[in-house]
Amino acid sequence: MRRRAAAILWASFCLHLLCGPLLAADRPAGIQAPSASRPVPLAQVRLSGELGARYMAATCNLLTRTDRYSLESFAASAAGKPGALWWDWPGDQVGRWFSVLHVAEAYGWAPATSQRNAITEEILPHQTREGNFGPPGSANATDIRIPSGNAFALRGLMDAYADSHDPRLLEAARRLARYFEVIAPKWETGQKGKLHEFYGHCLDGLVALFELGGDRRALELAERLAAHAGRTPHTHHSLSLCRGLLELARVTGRKEYLEKVEDYLGWCREHQTVTGGLPETMPRSDQDEGCGLADWIVVNLMMFAQTGAERYLEDAEHTLVNHFSLNQFHTGGFGHRSFAQEIVGGKRWQGWNGQFGSENPGCCSLWGQWALGQAGGFIATQSDDTVRINLYPSAEIQLPGHGARLEIVSDFPRLTKARIRVVCERRRAFALALRVPAWARSMKVKCEGRPVESPRAGQRVILSRTWRGTTPVDIEFEGGLRVVPWPAREAGRVAVFDGPLCLGLASGAADVDLPWAVLVNGSGQLVLGSSGRPQVTEPSGRTLSALEPIGADWLKPEVKDPARRRVLFLDRFVKATGLR
Repeated sequence: MRRRAAAILWASFCLHLLCGPLLAADRPAGIQAPSASRPVPLAQVRLSGELGARYMAATCNLLTRTDRYSLESFAASAAGKPGALWWDWPGDQVGRWFSVLHVAEAYGWAPATSQRNAITEEILPHQTREGNFGPPGSANATDIRIPSGNAFALRGLMDAYADSHDPRLLEAARRLARYFEVIAPKWETGQKGKLHEFYGHCLDGLVALFELGGDRRALELAERLAAHAGRTPHTHHSLSLCRGLLELARVTGRKEYLEKVEDYLGWCREHQTVTGGLPETMPRSDQDEGCGLADWIVVNLMMFAQTGAERYLEDAEHTLVNHFSLNQFHTGGFGHRSFAQEIVGGKRWQGWNGQFGSENPGCCSLWGQWALGQAGGFIATQSDDTVRINLYPSAEIQLPGHGARLEIVSDFPRLTKARIRVVCERRRAFALALRVPAWARSMKVKCEGRPVESPRAGQRVILSRTWRGTTPVDIEFEGGLRVVPWPAREAGRVAVFDGPLCLGLASGAADVDLPWAVLVNGSGQLVLGSSGRPQVTEPSGRTLSALEPIGADWLKPEVKDPARRRVLFLDRFVKATGLR
């Protein structure tokens, strides 16, 4: 019963996706137009390999740390009193934690039920007469931290209700929604005429209240607020607001909400680093934020599911395997690192007197775990007659609607190869649509050992057949080493990539503040050293072959003093006789 209840919120997302825009013109046989598809419920996914290790490290960093996240800390968060990490954002830890448990329980974390029940008993007595968590009488407060924390509380309460069907949680969410309705006039145009993002990220909780609780009034409030959504500065809260816009688009069918999301994503793209990083505050900031990176990945994955447009998958994967991987620490948690176009990483904000270093266990570590778990639902998405393979981490995915199980084994995140075993106990007819990543020069596919014709750029490999027993599908990605000008519209700086992975020069290997150059030939191709690796040179002429994937050293204990990594280089032409 609990497993069925836990799937309600996710299933509602899967069952009501909009039809995405179709590409016009005739298409060759076997080529599929963009369209909507349903994510896989998390309970049907089991992660392994690198992504599974990162997810489990992030989960254990939270759910085994009852010294850090005690029951007393949840009571403090609900009351808005000292005792929680972000106690002055009342309800924030409570809501995020319920969402963390929602993901963890779906992936099989057995203690989730008992912990959720214990936290419920602790927090509900602290809900005020006005419906919010935190100080009584907050409806008239001008402290934006109060509605922000409560917005996470609303979403978390609905995640907890989806898992438990505890009527007390639904009633608490309804009371909290009334609080947001009362304070709406203060914040719905409170960010220079736009919906204030610290208040506006209550949208997804309001939509969930409509879907699971039947509260039409909550949906009406969400639509009223969404009319004022626009470009607002805080990346994390703005992207959380975008998740609510996507939920509204799904349940109402109104595409203007998708357009608002695309506008915000486009603004973010203009200010990204080549690593897929985002400033904590748009359009510029001296640090990133794990929470904002997490939301960026999930919003792009949701946009793909609703529209079928491959661009969103490319953006999500690029950040996932590069800057988001860089942002994770050996503790499993996430936080803040310095942010600049040429050099990323390094020590930035370290709150609580540096107790946790650059990790932010009050929010980023929670939201990083949540995003890693959410990504599992988009590895494969499905429609009535097609299963789309979108990402290629090692995982096992149950698809009961298609009578199939997928077993993916790969060398993610480098991705030179992957094997997908399609297991069907009975004969089942459907198409398997394999994404060809934009970073891959080509992708070779064999089904049961027989080569499959490769598609044109931007299209998918379609295997449409009747499946029976176990069918191996083998994939080879031709990515290789390449240089990428950045920003693309400007000359003078390049990044170096190996397949999907951005390579960087770490401060432990060299002085990254020097104007290092990467060696290229007359065709702009990398000149490799004797070890077959790219070469970089400093002004004195010293040459190194020391570039490594920027997220590869996440298990190195550097949370107190994170390494800096140069990711943009001059390109220096090398003749046979020397340097130009």
